[in-house]
Amino acid sequence: MSGRGLGKAFRCCDCTVRRSSRGISIQRRNFTNSSSWQRHGEDSPSPYHIRGAKSATGAVPAFTETSSPELNALLSEARLKIMLPSHLSRQHKSLIYRQKYEKELSTEPVIATIAEEDFQLQHIDAKIDVPNSKKTLQKAMTLMKDKKDWANLPNLLEGLNVAGMNTNTERVKGSVVTQCRLAGRQEVLLECLRRVKDTGMQLKEPRFVVRVMLAMQSRAFSTDFHEHETAKALKWAEMVVALMENPEHAGSRVLAGENDPRLQPEVIGILLELAAVRAVKHLESRDVDGKVAEYGARLVEKRLEFKTPAEETGYELNQWLIAHAQVLHGIYEALKVLESSSAVAEGLQKKGEVLDAMVSTYYEKLASIASKKQKQLIGLQMYEKLLG
Repeated sequence: MSGRGLGKAFRCCDCTVRRSSRGISIQRRNFTNSSSWQRHGEDSPSPYHIRGAKSATGAVPAFTETSSPELNALLSEARLKIMLPSHLSRQHKSLIYRQKYEKELSTEPVIATIAEEDFQLQHIDAKIDVPNSKKTLQKAMTLMKDKKDWANLPNLLEGLNVAGMNTNTERVKGSVVTQCRLAGRQEVLLECLRRVKDTGMQLKEPRFVVRVMLAMQSRAFSTDFHEHETAKALKWAEMVVALMENPEHAGSRVLAGENDPRLQPEVIGILLELAAVRAVKHLESRDVDGKVAEYGARLVEKRLEFKTPAEETGYELNQWLIAHAQVLHGIYEALKVLESSSAVAEGLQKKGEVLDAMVSTYYEKLASIASKKQKQLIGLQMYEKLLG
């Protein structure tokens, strides 16, 4: 294609996109893969410039240097082959995807400027060159080891979300929660949730919210409720509940009945457990900030009723017991702190009796299933550690 032809092809899209601000506040040193994209410099052979396309998408999410060359390469590839095309106009997508322009792109450099950043466009074979978004996310999380690696996760989710991947599915969100929990990077999970506009990760489904709350609590549980970790876990859990008030999560003045995540007793119960354990173990059984009484009062509300497992399968019973053993533990710990004659204590006593019977029943059923399959299940271990 002649220079004249290229110029004609690009004239239809000459808008400049403003840089979007992203929430994570860290020092950035962007890395590039010179074979994939580069800033236009003096040595470049008079490239054509096109001003980026979709103003609604803002800047292409950038990544900071990681501890792993393999992770660097994976993020670079995702940025070039998954994210960048979603910021281009239809005409420019045609330019990079269509085979007939491959030679021209290699001989006549084309620079796309998006939110003041220059990208040299290269041919992409959509059938073989574009990585699978879900596999890219999963592989990236397995390669993330230290704090600076994990700091890239919110931007990775943002880029994949803008590129068309549904990041709000139970499977994707559940995987993010699990990997962050296992890595002890709850603060990164919070950032992903805070940036819901970018990442798409909504706190809306009750099961998912309970899973997030358990992830926040896990740092305290895994350290036998160490003072620092318990206080931190309580702060994190409170931040999750506060985020739910955001309209982009579950927020609305009208509660959505029993399916509203803010009305799940497991959610308030985990807050109660953390506040009560903190009071008993680290504050001489004193409710110094009133949080034990506050969360206890919320838990005894009539509309917060404990539900039975969705199914009596090993998986469902295990998930149910993991959450409800924590809540029952929280009730018992709270009763050590509150005045026994108070309305909140009396309400918790009654609530605890109901939950105790349920927990004991489902513990026995799960233990029977586990013995037949010869499996060690977390729900059983948690019950035995907290309540046994």
